[in-house]
Amino acid sequence: MTRPAASLAIRADGDSRIGLGHVMRCAALAHALLDAGHRVIWISRTPQSIPARLAARIDIRNMPPDTVEADSLVPALAALRVNGLIGDWQTTDPDLCRQLRQSGIWLALIGNHLGGAEADLLVHQGFGQTPADDTAGICSGSAHILLPPGYAGLPARTVKPQVKRLLISLGGSETTILDRVLGALAGMPRLANVDLDIRRAAPRTTALPECGLLDALSAADLGILAAGTTLHEAAATGLAAIALPIAANQNGRARQYQALGLGLSLDPAEPGFETRLQGILGDLLDAADRRQSFSAAGQACVDGEGAARVAARIDAMISRVPAQPDASLSTAIAGPPS
Repeated sequence: MTRPAASLAIRADGDSRIGLGHVMRCAALAHALLDAGHRVIWISRTPQSIPARLAARIDIRNMPPDTVEADSLVPALAALRVNGLIGDWQTTDPDLCRQLRQSGIWLALIGNHLGGAEADLLVHQGFGQTPADDTAGICSGSAHILLPPGYAGLPARTVKPQVKRLLISLGGSETTILDRVLGALAGMPRLANVDLDIRRAAPRTTALPECGLLDALSAADLGILAAGTTLHEAAATGLAAIALPIAANQNGRARQYQALGLGLSLDPAEPGFETRLQGILGDLLDAADRRQSFSAAGQACVDGEGAARVAARIDAMISRVPAQPDASLSTAIAGPPS
């Protein structure tokens, strides 16, 4: 007998203030859940940030900016009759998570800085595994990195002897570090014949490309990238890069990236950043063998199948969870899709 599909809610936002990583990794997981036959409802304060192709496949509910989340989310999920919630907040509220679980809602949390919040499944994002990987309620390590379907099964990259295109992307959030990077590069005559592909965060987020920077990463020969979701994408495409942690929560990922031989990292907060960036970049321009080593290590580490693996784990866990009973809720959230 075929098991009925589950109804799963996602709660995530993304814009130029908080970045786009939350949306991109949840979008990857949503596609995998849809492919497994489940229904996906996305509750968001920034519905315009959801990639267009995904938006056409799911039920989107707008959470107005003035809505108090702790007061509205539990009744919203009950009214929508979901089996479980996947939460990827910029700041996770442990009390809200406790309230969700006490109300009978199965909960998965995505992220590495959860403030001690507890859930039925924790989905960490990073290259290295956590010490508790043998715990049934944890997915971590490179095998569980959430990337869109386009990153799966990519061919091995052959690194060119000369760097012709340099991708500079510091994520979807606005940062002054980008101007510091560009200032450092302006002082490097050796880049005169290198095409600089510079990606700035848009002040107002519109529907995102389905596969993020896949085309740009594939076309580049070297990258200077923020140590967030883009670093995972770069590894899957085999692009050698210099990782810059632009926020405190990216420091650990940048260190992992270098320690595992996937690329190099440089902290913009350390003295002499611009000079050190010029030196490291200059060395990599001349080191095709080293770039090839980083490329091979990245693709061996990240195969792009993480979303399918996490979806399979959720599928197995959620099969035992009943849907929530009906409940009333204001039409601000439970009303017609926006």
